[in-house]
Amino acid sequence: MTKKRLLCLVLALCAVMLTACQEKEVFDTLPPEGRATEAPTAEPVQDLFGSTVVGPTDYDDGSYDPASEEGGEWEDIVETVGEVATAAPIIQSEYAGATPVIIDPIDKPTPTPLPTLSFSYVTYEASSLHLTFEGPSGWLVDDTIADTYTLTNPDPSMDYAAYLTVRAVPVNKDYSKSELTREVKGMLDTLSGSGMFTNFSPSNTAERSFLGTTGVYANYTAVEKATGAEVAGRLIVVCVDKTLYTLHVSYPRGYRDFYVSNVYDKFRHSVQLN
Repeated sequence: MTKKRLLCLVLALCAVMLTACQEKEVFDTLPPEGRATEAPTAEPVQDLFGSTVVGPTDYDDGSYDPASEEGGEWEDIVETVGEVATAAPIIQSEYAGATPVIIDPIDKPTPTPLPTLSFSYVTYEASSLHLTFEGPSGWLVDDTIADTYTLTNPDPSMDYAAYLTVRAVPVNKDYSKSELTREVKGMLDTLSGSGMFTNFSPSNTAERSFLGTTGVYANYTAVEKATGAEVAGRLIVVCVDKTLYTLHVSYPRGYRDFYVSNVYDKFRHSVQLN
């Protein structure tokens, strides 16, 4: 009898403990009286494109520029219609966009610097062409051809004698740009086929002011066949009052910049019709 009572007591105790474990925990959702409820704090949003804070923008007032959104990584994207955009290489150099140059071996001999040139200038009068202009002092004059006036550098130390030739030929009309271009190309063809040069390489034509109007000019480089000297030159043609004026300046290739910025430009800026 005692064992039965003890067993009943144990079962009753287990039942009480099981009921206690099955009760749900209830949380008080109301704040205590007298204490203000605080608003939840939003978690910071991760900035994927930098730390700059972008404020509100008025897209409807006409002042918004969509291009202002471009920047950073977007600047280097090259997009072609119908193709997947690919990132262009980033070149951080003052030479970006320049043509690659082959570097010579370090043991290659350094070219001997060319002597510095310096000219003084005087006024020349080409009376048969009704022109006056400034040119290098002491150059040799050849005006034996009625429509041509030539100055030649007499310096014997040069492997190629530079010269300046100007012509004035009457024509039956004022030439258009395309006709002037044809004249320049014809002069280049004549030089190339003269037999005086090898490796003749002309440039494209371009426009430049000459005798108060727009002329057409071109450059060339070549090698003198007789001496092997490297040469260069510039031709310019213009038509004024039904007269076709041509200027040809030829010089040693190593002095190209000097002759263009001095002899050629001196003539072009000083020449006048009489």
